[in-house]
Order: sequence, then C-alpha cells, then structure tokens
Amino acid sequence: MSKKSTDPIVRLLAILCPVVYFASYLTRKNYGIVMEAVIASEGVTNAQAGLVETLALISYGAGQIISGVLGDKFKPQNVILCGLSATTVCNLLMPFAPDMTFRAVIWFINGFAQSMLWPPMVRIMAMYMDKQSYDDTCVNTNIFGISGTIFLYLTSSLVWLKFFGETGWKYTFFSSALICLAILILWLLGFRSIRKRGGERTKVPVENTQQTADKPKLTVGRVMAAGFPFIALAIIMQGMLRDGVTDWVPTFIRNTFHIASEHSILMAVILPVIGVVSLKVIGIINRKFVKDEVRGAGFTFIISLVCCAFLALFYQKNQWVTLGVSALVVGTMHAINFFLICVVPLRFEKYGVVATMSGVINSLTYVGSAAALYGFGALSDKWGWNACVASWVVIAALGLALCFIAVKPWKKFRDADV
Repeated sequence: MSKKSTDPIVRLLAILCPVVYFASYLTRKNYGIVMEAVIASEGVTNAQAGLVETLALISYGAGQIISGVLGDKFKPQNVILCGLSATTVCNLLMPFAPDMTFRAVIWFINGFAQSMLWPPMVRIMAMYMDKQSYDDTCVNTNIFGISGTIFLYLTSSLVWLKFFGETGWKYTFFSSALICLAILILWLLGFRSIRKRGGERTKVPVENTQQTADKPKLTVGRVMAAGFPFIALAIIMQGMLRDGVTDWVPTFIRNTFHIASEHSILMAVILPVIGVVSLKVIGIINRKFVKDEVRGAGFTFIISLVCCAFLALFYQKNQWVTLGVSALVVGTMHAINFFLICVVPLRFEKYGVVATMSGVINSLTYVGSAAALYGFGALSDKWGWNACVASWVVIAALGLALCFIAVKPWKKFRDADV
C-alpha cells in the first residue's frame, strides 16, 4: 500500500496526531505554567520549584532515545497509547503529593511517559504521508501543542487560580488528566478505524521491503561528517530559550513589575499565541522559500539574538514591551524547532531510522530545557534577572554560530545519493 493511496487514513492521522500533541502539552506544560502559583502557595524557592521540572525534562530527554528505538521496532501507535495512559495517571496524582520531593518523583515519571509520544508519531507520519502532507501535519501538530499551552494559561489564570486562589493550580492537573483520558479513547477509536480500512502496518510498505533491506547503514562517521554535532548543540540552545523563557516569564514579570501570580500567568498567554503565529508563518515560508532547514534556523537565530539584546538593555522599562519581546524570542524558537526537530529527522529516512533519530534529536532539546529550567532559576535567585537575561543573549549568539558552521556539511549529507 503506497503512502499516496491511503488518503482517508492520512486525513484521519492529520487529525489524530495534532489532537494527541494537544493532550501532550496539556499534561506536560501545566506544571511550568502554574509553577509561580506553586512557589507562592508552597513557600519554596525558584530553584526548588524549577528542580521538579528539570528532573522531568531529564527523563523526557533520555526517554526520547528509548521511545525512538521502540517506535522503530514495535507498533508506534501502541507506544503512544502507553505514554498517554501513564501521563494521565501522573497528572491525577500530582495534586495529592505531600511535598516537592514526591512531586519531583511523579513528574520525573511523567517526563518519561511524555517521551513516548513524539518519536513514534514521527514514524507514523513518515510511514503514511508524502513530504507535503508530512510538513503540513508537523506544523499543525505543533500548533495544536502550543494551543494546549494557551488553553492552560487561560484556564489556570481565569478559572482555577481566580476562583480557588493559590491552591487552584491543583485543578489544572485534574482538568488536564481528564482531557487526556478523552483523547486517549479517541486515539484507540481512530486506530481501530485505520485497521478496518486495512491501513495498519508495523513495517514499511510491501513494495519498499527490498529497498529497505538495501538501505545503507547510518554510521558515526556519516553523522559527524554531516556537521550533526553542531546541529545538536544548536538544538540544545533552542531548547534553553524556548522552554526556559516560556516557563520563567510569569515569574520574571511578577518579580520585575510586582504583580499578582494570576495576572502574570494571564499576561504570559501571549507567548504561545505568538508561537502559533510563528508556526503558521514558518509553514508558509518553508513551503515557498526555504531549501535548507539548517540555514533557515540560522537566519531565525539572528532575529532571536536581536530580541534578546533588546531585552537585556530595556526589560525593566515596560512590562508589556518586555512581555512582547519575550514572546518574539519564544516565537523564533518555535520556528527553529520546526526546522531542526521536525524537518531534520526526515532526512534520515533513507537509513531507516526516522523514529530513532527523531528521539535523539528531540532529546537534545530537553537537555537544553532541563539546564535552563534549573539554571535560569538559580541565576535569578543568586544574581537577579539582569544576569539571567544576559545569558539569553549569549545562548542566541551561540545558536546562530553553530547553525551557520553546520550549513555546508549538512547540505552535502542531505543531498548525498546513498
């Protein structure tokens, strides 16, 4: 069965994958969004609260590699099902944890559960979709994920924290778990429909079996010659800015301008909104103009560097300007995420390791995220937000340099006829 002959299945997956990613963001980003309320209600430091998220990001990053291998060897839809089930349970347990130690353990497990979603999903999309459908679905999937973040910002600030006070953050976890459970059921029903259409497969299409057997092996030498180490470091820089800025902006705004937790969380909804706009714009630009994803990421880092430099100089002047420029930084990181996390793994399809490389690549994002979640909290505690924002400038500059160093070797690897 060819990829192009399964149009009804492709259309169904174009719905299921984004919806699952919506659930993923609901059950993964919720702690970061209500972290300021947790700090206020539990009386812990920024670094202590950030450590919970950091541990989750470590397990999420490491789990990406494991789930990538699993997604290549087993039915990827079942790997996703296990991840959705485990994250639902973790979110239900989180409000009942008696202290930050228990929360750290639960959220560490949740990080691994979340890692079971993206790499198998990349394999599913690569199995069933042509390049255009893959790119479009990747963009929509990431938009749905960010939309989950918007939903969290709005419900946390306008409903749970507003009506239940600082302990209202607990209801954010309950509501996330219930929605995830509903989407888990939808995933089961969706793949039952795919089976009935004769579209379920755990290996490559029949007509490509011989081609797969003849595929060249991906060696360490090929990876190194492709400039991948530089891309890997750029991905880490992207993760530091994307998740570090996103998760710390509510606290950053509250500490700088002395406003209430629910107000700082509500204001921060602009970050994912700009992220959605960025992905829509980058989807159009990629389709029409971008020929090289690494070069595209490099040019996007230039924009982020300018924004970070502006923040370092003027962030104390006005809360809305600070918030808007912070949102632009996050928006550029979502665009870079599309280039380096969504497009780069597809280049490994000729080696038959799409899910594995997707897991490796995505894990690198969360190496950066984990470092940023704890590091930015510790920087702000010890030296204040001036030092923290200055570090954003350095990170953006490093990402820019790494991408442009990798352009030539990556082009040679991407265009090689192997």
